[in-house]
Amino acid sequence: MQIDRRAFLRTGAILPAAALAGVLAERVVEAKEEERGGGDDEHSAAETSGFARVNRQKLYFVTLGRGTPVIFLHGGLGFDHQYFRPFIDPLADTAKVVYYDQLGHGRSDRPANFNDITLARLSADCDGLATKLGFDKFVLVGHSFGGFIALDFALRYPNRLAGLVLSCTAADLASFVLRNPLGGTAEQQAALSKLFAGPSENGTDQALRTNWTGAVPLYYNNATPPAGILADVDGRTIYSAAAFNRGNELLGGYDFVPQLSSISVPTAVHYGSGDIWRFGDIEKIAKNIPGASLKYFPNSGHWPFHEEQAAFIGYMRGFLVEHGLALACRRKRRR
Repeated sequence: MQIDRRAFLRTGAILPAAALAGVLAERVVEAKEEERGGGDDEHSAAETSGFARVNRQKLYFVTLGRGTPVIFLHGGLGFDHQYFRPFIDPLADTAKVVYYDQLGHGRSDRPANFNDITLARLSADCDGLATKLGFDKFVLVGHSFGGFIALDFALRYPNRLAGLVLSCTAADLASFVLRNPLGGTAEQQAALSKLFAGPSENGTDQALRTNWTGAVPLYYNNATPPAGILADVDGRTIYSAAAFNRGNELLGGYDFVPQLSSISVPTAVHYGSGDIWRFGDIEKIAKNIPGASLKYFPNSGHWPFHEEQAAFIGYMRGFLVEHGLALACRRKRRR
């Protein structure tokens, strides 16, 4: 099955232009805290969620745990942070886990003009949010499209990073192909075609949701998602068709390969062996970032943290320990 996604990426949605002044403003506008069930783990901490005003827009965030901050950048574009949870939450025994909805997504503000969303703006928002939350250096994890943003961030703000983890992503789209054979059902393949047919098929949030939920099984190894995951994540996700269309529009000419050698922070790259997206030489990132490690999750597609959760959490803990970034996890002695 062939989808000319690159042609779509070059055109994308036609949106009116406007400028948005970007300055850091007031700190947390709203915040709430609720206790997480931490058992007897002495490092359990309250979960905090709320809104931070960054570049004159409100971003919704969630933090849990304590220790070195690890910020997760969700993909899509068009989805929100919910697909990370609760799968990555156990990492909070080792680090301070941070999720947030990027501008135009989830519970964060939607700009009046989605042309304001660029890779540079999304990176600046991440930098601003980290500052609002009091972080100096942190580990950045970018999944899928979030990896595109994470690479942009690493090149713009290298001094903010203690580590970089790139999950199921690419540094360019020059050799973009789909898994062959694609697998799944004819209905799922038809939904995938609609998903990348452009704004005409994804003009509303509900249309994006319909096309996405029809196609998403293909994103799992052998098109077989773990039981219950699809309905659970879908029920918690706030979709944004405008962000999805803008995100695809942004990727015309996307290519960070020539700059990868300048990234000097500790870097880990991983993929699911059954991922739907193939980018030719998928080892390109690890080959070009000095010292980067490369791992394949053999029983995963695009979502290793769903499909091999325990292995993924172990992998993340190992990365933090290797680079001296992990909070030691000890149990209180029982009386």
